[in-house]
Amino acid sequence: MSSHSSAQDLEHYVGGKLSTEDSSLVQTHLDGCEQCQHRLAEIALQVRWKDTERRNEPRVPVNFTGRLKLLDPVTSVGPPHDVKVIEISRNGLRVRTPRYLIPKSLIQIRFGGKGMLGEVRYCVKTESEYYAGIKQVQDFPSS
Repeated sequence: MSSHSSAQDLEHYVGGKLSTEDSSLVQTHLDGCEQCQHRLAEIALQVRWKDTERRNEPRVPVNFTGRLKLLDPVTSVGPPHDVKVIEISRNGLRVRTPRYLIPKSLIQIRFGGKGMLGEVRYCVKTESEYYAGIKQVQDFPSS
């Protein structure tokens, strides 16, 4: 694919409306284009999902770097650190992180010039890192 994916192509990619060949072209382009990955993330964050899926929310594979900061004063250890955002949905993210994140911890993550508050839902160890699910929250939760 010689140019960037159009917003319509990205929406159709998420909705499974592209042919196998076109879907493969978009995926190949996304694998190497961080700009289009960010655009895909923006589409997800702007609630532009139009199709139903078996899951509660469609999850879209992406691959870009973000900065994660723990906001809970009890669990916060050290400065923000880099994470890889690997999936995005309307209400959350899945990230790869070098650090264990305690479930229910409040975090802030920044990527592509945007910021998001979230709550760690789970954190699973792999061989050399962790996979964590982050649920987006609109505001600091009250007790």
